[in-house]
Amino acid sequence: AVVSTQSTGEEQEEVAYLRAKIETFRGHRTTMETKHHDLLQRLAEMEQNWDEEDAEFESKWRPKCKEEEKKTPQLYERNRQLRLELQMLYKQADTVISHAQAMKAVDDRKGMAFPSIKFEREQRVDLKTTTSNNLRINLQKLQAEVTEQRKRVATANIKYEAEKSNREAVEKEVKQLRQELINSKISSSVSGR
Repeated sequence: AVVSTQSTGEEQEEVAYLRAKIETFRGHRTTMETKHHDLLQRLAEMEQNWDEEDAEFESKWRPKCKEEEKKTPQLYERNRQLRLELQMLYKQADTVISHAQAMKAVDDRKGMAFPSIKFEREQRVDLKTTTSNNLRINLQKLQAEVTEQRKRVATANIKYEAEKSNREAVEKEVKQLRQELINSKISSSVSGR
């Protein structure tokens, strides 16, 4: 009968030991659940902050991108118009030059055809001088217009390139900021664990 009391005493000690262990594990489990709940709340707060940062980022850069996108078609159109004007001036200059060359060839032939008639030759010289002077004046005007159009096209190209580079810089900066935002989200979520 003595052996059975000892075994029950040992069993009771073992049961008490196991109950203490269970209570320790329950306490540890409660602590872990509390930590888990706190981490979930922190994660929710961080996600809300990220959403706010995204919205702030978008509100800051979206208008700039839209503004640049609005400028680009206007520059394309202005560039196209200036090119067309320049082509038209080239055609006019070619026409005037070819007309002047044709008139000179005709005048040269007429001068050879009637070398003996002094009066007609003088009239032709006056006509030739007047015509060639008018053609020279027209040619100089057209050359000045062509030069002006070239300057306009060059200016438009410079503006276009500047706007294009600005737009590319803004897009690059947006990409960079997005990458930084993603990296900060990743690093904060990793450090939060």
